[in-house]
Amino acid sequence: MEPRRETASINNIRTAIRQLSVRAQLAQKEGRHNDAAELETRIQGFREELSHRP
Repeated sequence: MEPRRETASINNIRTAIRQLSVRAQLAQKEGRHNDAAELETRIQGFREELSHRP
């Protein structure tokens, strides 16, 4: 069973994607590859959520 999250607005999801993308890029530049990979996984989850929206 998946944990239940609050429904987020499309704008909030897009904002989260932008912010996480910046953090992932910084982590990659700083050599924190595990952190960058985790952030990319979270970004992908938000992108999938957006794709299911009308």
